[in-house]
Amino acid sequence: MTAEVGIVGERLIPRPDRALFWPRGKALVIADPHFGKAEAFRAAGVPVPGDPAEPLGRLGAALDATAAEHLLVLGDFWHAHEGRTPGVVAELTAWRAARPDLSIRLVRGNHDRAGPPPDGWGDWATESRVGPFVLAHVPEEADDGYVLAGHLHPGVVLGRERLRLPCFWFGPRVGVLPAFGPFTGAATVPIRRGDRVFAVAGDAVVDVSRL
Repeated sequence: MTAEVGIVGERLIPRPDRALFWPRGKALVIADPHFGKAEAFRAAGVPVPGDPAEPLGRLGAALDATAAEHLLVLGDFWHAHEGRTPGVVAELTAWRAARPDLSIRLVRGNHDRAGPPPDGWGDWATESRVGPFVLAHVPEEADDGYVLAGHLHPGVVLGRERLRLPCFWFGPRVGVLPAFGPFTGAATVPIRRGDRVFAVAGDAVVDVSRL
């Protein structure tokens, strides 16, 4: 059964790949891809795994599965300047060139001081309005719409084993997406009564709002 949530009269579908699909808007929303994070760590002498093609492959698969025509990125496209290597930029540029009909909107995050977006990806916006939604990086309430944001890398702790899982967290006026990028971690968020929370558990999305 597909997990979904109704927000301001719109149907939203949290996906196990940590993207959010908005069917009526034909839009796929992601937050915090942190492209180049592995390369930034390696530049600092930290040997970490990571293939720049992995998140792009996951993103392409999500777009194909949903037939989304629009990609909305809620900030922290980059991780750090050191990770904005020629190889990473080339991977991103080639991925974009292979999808010329895809519309992309980029919201600028605090990590995006690393440099401009790759060719074809467009330019940064501080925030953007799409239908009833305000697209932002930092999850702060807005007067003119329901905010979709990232930045926090939200997580929820479940069970006696205290397992921390990334989650989608929807409050009354702000929804926060999990980080799309790999090995970004998850910070436990203060869930309130009435919030809708969906944990990402492997290949499943589980509604844990009432657990």
